[in-house]
Amino acid sequence: LFNITELKKIFVILFSSLLLTSNLSANNSYDSDTKRINQNNFDWVIDRIHIQPSRGGTTQGIEVEYDKNSSTYFQELMFSENKKEKDRLAILSLQGEYKVSFEFTELYGAETNYKLDSPYKSWGTEIVIAIENTENFISLQHIMAMYIKNKNGDVEGPYVQKHWRQDWLYQNTGLYKYDKNDKWSFVNKSKKDVKGQWTQKVYQVDDSPRYEGTSSWVHIDGKSYWENTVPAPLPRREFSKRSDYNVTLRGNRHEVTDSGWVHDQDNKKIQKDDGSQFVLAHEKGYSTYTRVPDEDCKAAVEWWEKNSNKWKMVRDKWNYIYGLNQDLALKPTVDGKKLYSYLFSPEVVEKKDIESTIDMFLMD
Repeated sequence: LFNITELKKIFVILFSSLLLTSNLSANNSYDSDTKRINQNNFDWVIDRIHIQPSRGGTTQGIEVEYDKNSSTYFQELMFSENKKEKDRLAILSLQGEYKVSFEFTELYGAETNYKLDSPYKSWGTEIVIAIENTENFISLQHIMAMYIKNKNGDVEGPYVQKHWRQDWLYQNTGLYKYDKNDKWSFVNKSKKDVKGQWTQKVYQVDDSPRYEGTSSWVHIDGKSYWENTVPAPLPRREFSKRSDYNVTLRGNRHEVTDSGWVHDQDNKKIQKDDGSQFVLAHEKGYSTYTRVPDEDCKAAVEWWEKNSNKWKMVRDKWNYIYGLNQDLALKPTVDGKKLYSYLFSPEVVEKKDIESTIDMFLMD
């Protein structure tokens, strides 16, 4: 376990990959050299917890009660008959207060003696807020709000942290496609190609880009889901631990349910060079969002009310950059620090400081 002083420091500088330990987790630490095992050593790779302990959150959290009521948007979705309105209601159904459980398991490595990484399991509590909602555009901000148990078993918190963001645009023709190594190419699609589709744009915790793709929402047999496959940077749970691949080909499926929603992933881990690419491994992932009572995330709402103006200025700066419709490349660090470390500093609050900070990370 982290001691409480270290944990508070981590939240201040945004180590946002820190989540709570799963009740199923068998270990409290991770060593990339000792926790990976040869895939030829066993036959059934999914159920291997007795051979290979999982990794993930190291901090003990308090369990939550679930809200057994479905959201108003989901209820309206079930009765709506207009396609575009059903799309909007499905996206708006992603809002709410959730316990989020993350599980990722490598299933296959291309090399004969590939060593499968430890399964990843963790969970946390967070709220998803619609910060913009118009006919053709919905912006959803994720904010973590976590209570923890210290080494004495006492409950402390809540610890609140801005998390990732997702924007949904209707019939969007301009997309940023991830290449590799913090580089994105601008792609201009025709209106015919995106007719009836919604683009999901996913952003880092500092509102810099991650990945985006366009596809149609599907409503059939009482199910509503959206799915596509796009290249993306390494996830936060990987980029500080793995250097053997540089692109994640994400197979994304977002399905709304009466209890929340599920982000179902079929991922490929790819080493991409200038002239070729090699699929290193395949991974299965589930992020399950299950509704909890409003009170569990009240502190996150209060935090956003106090800090939303700053982050609007951050979004405005990024929107100007994205609006140039040009290829984009970012420096991974400046003076040894990542962008989120600068933007999460309480000293960076003025518009000119925000803009100059982001400019430091832009490559010509």
